Amino acid sequence: MPAPAFTKGAAAPVGTALRAVLLFVALPAAAQITPDPDLVVLPPWAIEEHVDRQLQPAREDSFASTLGPTAVVTRAAWDGRSVTTLAEALRRVPGVMLQESFGGFEPPRLSIRGSGLDSAPTSRGVALLADGLPLARTDGSFQSGLFDPLLFSRVEVYRGTMHMALTPAVLGGVLNAVSLAADAALAPVLRVEGGDFGATRALLSAGTHQDATTALAAASLDRADGWRAHSAQNRTALDASLRHDFNATTQLDVSTYLATAAYDVPGPLTLSDALAQPRSISAAVVRDLPRRDSSLVRVAAQLKSAQSDGTVAAGLAWQQLRDDFYQLQPNGETDSTSDDLTGHATFARKLAFGTTDHHLLARATFSTGVNAIDRYLNVLSQRGARFATYGARADTAALSVEDIVWLNPALALGAGFTALDARRELTDRFTTAGTPATLSRSLNFRDLSPRAGLTWAARDTISFHAAVSRGVEPPTFDDLVAVQGTYPNLSLKSHALAQQEATTFEVGARGRTGPLGWSVTVYHATWRNEILRLADASGLPRGAVNATRTIHEGVETSARWRLLDGPHRLSLVATSTLGHFYFDDDPVYGRNRVAGAPPLTGSAELLYESPHGAFAAVEPTWTAGRTPVDHAGHLTYGSSTLLNLRAGWRPGPHVLIFATVRNLLDRPTLASTAGVLDIARTPATTAIFLPAPAHGFTLGLEWKP
Repeated sequence: MPAPAFTKGAAAPVGTALRAVLLFVALPAAAQITPDPDLVVLPPWAIEEHVDRQLQPAREDSFASTLGPTAVVTRAAWDGRSVTTLAEALRRVPGVMLQESFGGFEPPRLSIRGSGLDSAPTSRGVALLADGLPLARTDGSFQSGLFDPLLFSRVEVYRGTMHMALTPAVLGGVLNAVSLAADAALAPVLRVEGGDFGATRALLSAGTHQDATTALAAASLDRADGWRAHSAQNRTALDASLRHDFNATTQLDVSTYLATAAYDVPGPLTLSDALAQPRSISAAVVRDLPRRDSSLVRVAAQLKSAQSDGTVAAGLAWQQLRDDFYQLQPNGETDSTSDDLTGHATFARKLAFGTTDHHLLARATFSTGVNAIDRYLNVLSQRGARFATYGARADTAALSVEDIVWLNPALALGAGFTALDARRELTDRFTTAGTPATLSRSLNFRDLSPRAGLTWAARDTISFHAAVSRGVEPPTFDDLVAVQGTYPNLSLKSHALAQQEATTFEVGARGRTGPLGWSVTVYHATWRNEILRLADASGLPRGAVNATRTIHEGVETSARWRLLDGPHRLSLVATSTLGHFYFDDDPVYGRNRVAGAPPLTGSAELLYESPHGAFAAVEPTWTAGRTPVDHAGHLTYGSSTLLNLRAGWRPGPHVLIFATVRNLLDRPTLASTAGVLDIARTPATTAIFLPAPAHGFTLGLEWKP
């Protein structure tokens, strides 16, 4: 079987540059922070919190954080833990569903509150940002396999549609990775890991602060042979940021993110094969050798002036994404290049009227981008004849206005709106003269979405919030374009779609009682024109459609409990996400569940820490209930529980040694599915299931001088 072309196309120059930068990152920082010799390993919790009233909304979403549910995961949460996938990095964030695909960094099934359930391998429905600016194409889609969260100081998660000022036009929520957080550690860090299935990972970071300038860079290398046949992976990524303070109130942030990713696609199996012979691949995969080779270059700059009574900020980001994706014969090869420019201008002001304080925000955002896409036949894993060429252009502009009113120190009310104008344009550049064009199309979307909420701190240890919000999401280019015909007579056709809309009501509470901290949020959302990408009975995509009205509702909970405090410490942390997404009296599907989401997902960890620097933890993860694969409910798969174990030891203040065993009991389970179906007509022979890896061992070392 031929080896994958990991340096194919434009990814090679970027990869070479990243490896050169690793040498720079490894150099000792000019100014080092000496670790506390009594430092102990803290529990890796994802801490649910409200953002402080004085936090500047130019960098984070003050409205959503004050009035809605948020979570923050810092880099310290990954200390002493092997993190290979985005799912492992964000496992303790309630409300976020991350189902792995092949057991590596490739795009997972990513969804928040049921948004974008069937959007892999290109994600949509959730916004991916870096320092408040999109790390995605202008149409809202992104390749999450290029994103390494461990390179950033923290990742903020905003759930639902209260975030529309930060980024409009997505319904699920926001993942915002912050490079230079206020508490970012500048001391050099070297982290290396190695394990089963040829997995190796290295991460280097270092920073410095001199006079008025702070710089921080982090780079990583990942590779694996893979657990299944034809599942090798390579990824290189770099995040570098610089902050310069012109004076006490004005600062300039400049950042660069570079990444290359190349991985084989072992493909889905039937349910019986996925459980009985999960390491196998289908004959079609042996024939076509599907694989993906991508690269991303992004440069961003933001200028912020913060006064005591408010903030003025502006930012720009440019990025280029190159993506060469060999799929199976029925879809062929997609070779695309996109260039995108995004920006914002933000004005925030704090005012006092009598006994009430106001936090006003006006934020204008724009994004514009062009894509060039070529489609070729996949002829026995090689590029065949071109069957389509088209250009795609997306433009989105939005104006958001918000006001948070603090009636007293314990009670805040807020209201706001977002006015949106978006355009999606497809231009057919392949259809020959005299033949009707089946691809060219231009669509316009306009909307005005309001939102409001309140938060009340009943006492110092407990608070409540309630909110109602509306949001919209225009279709992506992948939604608008579908493959027609059978191999080798393939063509592309576009179709019109309406923007999907959702109105969400939610209530929640959080609190702390002694050693116990907890949070719970309940939401109910009515969706109209939900965009569902459907497939045929063989699991092959057949395009996206607007569904009739659907309902998304659920309960998001998290708890952390210090069972034992003192020299010996014992902690328990648990997260649970209950989701019920269903059709509301659809003519075809009735009140069936929308396919793709397990009814319940969750994880827990019981962690013991010794006064001598050792720790050990047992971590079960689970899904409960039958997960529908097709909207008709003909094909489902059952619940599962996996047990993971990790342990470590800090022999001194500079070294941390840790080990992880995944799937300790070696149970055959399913990771997820490769999309969803409308109707599974032949369930026994439908190849759509992705098996979870067998048990695997990883050993890691972290060094801080």
